[in-house]
Amino acid sequence: MKVSLFQLALFTSLAAACPFNTHATFPRNEFSLDVTVTTSEHSRDSNSVTTNLRVSGNTLVYEETYHGAHANRQKPVKKEYKLTNDDLDGLIGLLKDKALLTTKTISRSSEEKGLSRDFGLSIASKLAGKAGAISIKAPRTDRKLKTDPLYQASVFLVAELYRIINRTDPDITFSDLID
Repeated sequence: MKVSLFQLALFTSLAAACPFNTHATFPRNEFSLDVTVTTSEHSRDSNSVTTNLRVSGNTLVYEETYHGAHANRQKPVKKEYKLTNDDLDGLIGLLKDKALLTTKTISRSSEEKGLSRDFGLSIASKLAGKAGAISIKAPRTDRKLKTDPLYQASVFLVAELYRIINRTDPDITFSDLID
């Protein structure tokens, strides 16, 4: 098959003039995301902090609650953020590109006696009729987990949600789950 220089130039110019976004191929109304991060300390003064990040429609809801010792000193937080089309496309792209629209579990226990610090990260997602559920539970000292691709991709997604929040609310921060 011969392709003339004109046909090649025409194809190239059409491709450049009509960029397409593969992430936008799914209707956004078929997308939902629910991320929960819980950090806890088990000691004489056991306590935990649970953060929920929920995407529904074009809204990101941030909720933070405290449990256990001294929880009454912290008020629960609930804030909402509007998502742009680029935000939604980016989140959908991350789910697809980082293979997060899957069902997997990582569970590791602490070998420490007495005081222990743990975290739990769960991601429930739906996109175009496909659902995913990721659950990661581990001690905050599990440095080997930092190299796990599922852990890295999951933390990347959480960091992206915080990046969206930080556009309007820079005081809300995400701390590393593993020390």
